[in-house]
Amino acid sequence: MSPKKIIIGRIGDAYGVKGWSHLISFTDPHENIFNYKNWQIQTSGDLFAPVKLESYKAHGNGYVIKIKDSNDRDQALLLKGKSLAIERSELPVLKKDAYYWSDLVGLAVINTKGESLGTIDHLFETGSNDVIATNTHVLIPYLRSVVKEVDLEKKTILVEWDAILDTDNSH
Repeated sequence: MSPKKIIIGRIGDAYGVKGWSHLISFTDPHENIFNYKNWQIQTSGDLFAPVKLESYKAHGNGYVIKIKDSNDRDQALLLKGKSLAIERSELPVLKKDAYYWSDLVGLAVINTKGESLGTIDHLFETGSNDVIATNTHVLIPYLRSVVKEVDLEKKTILVEWDAILDTDNSH
């Protein structure tokens, strides 16, 4: 996918019989996804095409959406699992020392002892704080007390976290 595109959500299962779909928003807070006007939908692999949001409404703890030209359940099911993206230029500028998750994925994680903990594979929410997951399966809380420095130019993140190597599987 182009580094100029940012995934903001994914289309979930069909809702009803009139072309509506559940929405999985990746924005924080989740309703911020509706602040973006120029949605693009995944057509295949890394290819995206413009898509028009016709309507949306709150449903349970999330949202359901109606995409233009999705008029029945079968059409909604064809959209299931498709990613939604925007151009990176649509994102608001962040304050100093604030980062979009997409900027952190791929950074080398090094602890204050100089040990490599892998690269950032993804991040996720836990309710109390965000967590960094590395490609070496190390989980690191994204807290000020742990994350000491993010250097996007050097593509590194410095953390106060010990490398835990479990080589004894006998317990």
